[in-house]
Amino acid sequence: MSPFFVTVLSVNITMQDIRYDFIDKKGNYDLLDKYVKNKSLRRIIDIGAWWGPWTLWWCNRAENVEIFEPNADILPKLQHNLKKLPHCTLHQTALGNTSCKVNMEYENHTGTYHIKNTEGNISCKKLDDYEFENVDIIKIDVEGYEIPVLQGATQTILKNKPWIQIEANNSGERYGRTKRDILTFLDKLGMNRVYKRWPDQIWNFDN
Repeated sequence: MSPFFVTVLSVNITMQDIRYDFIDKKGNYDLLDKYVKNKSLRRIIDIGAWWGPWTLWWCNRAENVEIFEPNADILPKLQHNLKKLPHCTLHQTALGNTSCKVNMEYENHTGTYHIKNTEGNISCKKLDDYEFENVDIIKIDVEGYEIPVLQGATQTILKNKPWIQIEANNSGERYGRTKRDILTFLDKLGMNRVYKRWPDQIWNFDN
């Protein structure tokens, strides 16, 4: 039995209760576990939630979970999967470095939903606008849009000094960015990369 299924069972949800497109067997849902296993987690943030696998893994570990997902096609499944989790709050918006309206599209499946341009009708906001406090973990999986999301989350990161799990692959090339841009950005914030397992990286501040 995988770690994902163990956690699902611990929140009294069975696989029969879950709606999903498919299960990513290589999903790094447990990647942060060894770093925070003895910590009391107050608020965690899931940016790019898809149908909720990362949230379902972590939801019983935190007092509050803030979930960001703009994909109207996947939202019914995500809402269904969260209905027994009152401490999880769903925000039906994309995140970036400004408040605007965006157009989004798939590359080949719902897990590759990404921002195409800023000429659409889908809400996009900055994480900083929410003024979240007590943030212990931020997970970011936004199909190449990591830098704008980080730019719009800078004050939240500097104020809360959370652990960050971030996807870093070649999908940023569609925006003219590389994986190294993520390293450079987080390094300038004073963070350290402590671990990586493709395609994700783990970052934190010196405590």
